[in-house]
Amino acid sequence: MDTFLCILKAIAGYFILMFVGTNLLGIVVRGLRPTFKKDSDGNLVSIVDTSSSGSVIMTILFSAISIAYFFALYHYWNIGIMTAGLILMFTRLPDLLFEIKNGVKINATNMPKKNIDVVLNIFSWLALPLIWYSLCYLK
Repeated sequence: MDTFLCILKAIAGYFILMFVGTNLLGIVVRGLRPTFKKDSDGNLVSIVDTSSSGSVIMTILFSAISIAYFFALYHYWNIGIMTAGLILMFTRLPDLLFEIKNGVKINATNMPKKNIDVVLNIFSWLALPLIWYSLCYLK
């Protein structure tokens, strides 16, 4: 029963770290790079002005929140959970840059399938056993 509960904690932790890390990374990167969206004609239109003072302040604020997030993961759990959070955050970076550049969300038909994308996808799944080990065996 203890092993089953540990596996459930690891799966829940994986999804929580993925959700938080992806959103923090998305806010910071979208503040650094101009975001495009396709209009009704299929043309790319810039929708966010990254040089405005509000965008700069939000980027700096969420960069500081990201650093605090990693510190909290290390302080309240351990180095393994912090490493898994880093892995999950940065394996999402190429997908996010693709979305920003092309103005469309990634799905199964337009997903990039380069070698780096495959390797980073494998790394993101390898974070799950790291979370399991860190929660159950690393003290």
